[in-house]
Amino acid sequence: TIPARLFEQAKNRPSAPAYLVRGETSWEPTDWAGYASNVRSVAASLLAAGLESGQVVCILGNNRPEWVEMDLGAMCINVIPAGIYQTCSPEEIAYILNHSEAPIILVENESQWAKINEVRSELPHLKRIVTMRGTSIDDSETLSWDDFIALGKDIAPSDIDDRVQNLNPEDAATFIYTSGTTGPPKAVMLSHDNLAWTADTAVEIVSQTDQDTSLSYLP
Repeated sequence: TIPARLFEQAKNRPSAPAYLVRGETSWEPTDWAGYASNVRSVAASLLAAGLESGQVVCILGNNRPEWVEMDLGAMCINVIPAGIYQTCSPEEIAYILNHSEAPIILVENESQWAKINEVRSELPHLKRIVTMRGTSIDDSETLSWDDFIALGKDIAPSDIDDRVQNLNPEDAATFIYTSGTTGPPKAVMLSHDNLAWTADTAVEIVSQTDQDTSLSYLP
């Protein structure tokens, strides 16, 4: 499964860079141990927020560490992440939130939050909005990233380990909402095995090693 692969990397190469984010003067690395720890914190907070196996968490924003941390953190506890393109309109976002029945959405900033707020009365399943780092909004149903992470402080690490160990490669790992050329977008269900096979094949095709760096530019 994808989380098991992440934690294996953290075990084998804890101090090697997992990803880099453009800073003011250079690319700033986060190592595999730090990446895995951040993902565990998200998984714990989702558990503390009451999410159950098979539920969906939506993610709305550009590429950010919080995007992938929420993505992998959800997978750890068999919660299914679903990304939403950052250019989607409030109506398109409402459709995906209602179709997936997601109780939580992670948004990048205040402008993305405003889209949710515009249609909030049409979202019966949505219980909580979480903002990425650097954004804090005074709203009873909205949590800053730090406040969201604090929810999971009392969850035992073994609770996360047990759930990761119980994942099945055939379980749904993510939903992808396609452009919907013949109607409203439908959730494409990709399993852990689907994603792992694609990653293995990509590495084989380009002869990628741990010394290579790939640039992530699509949301």
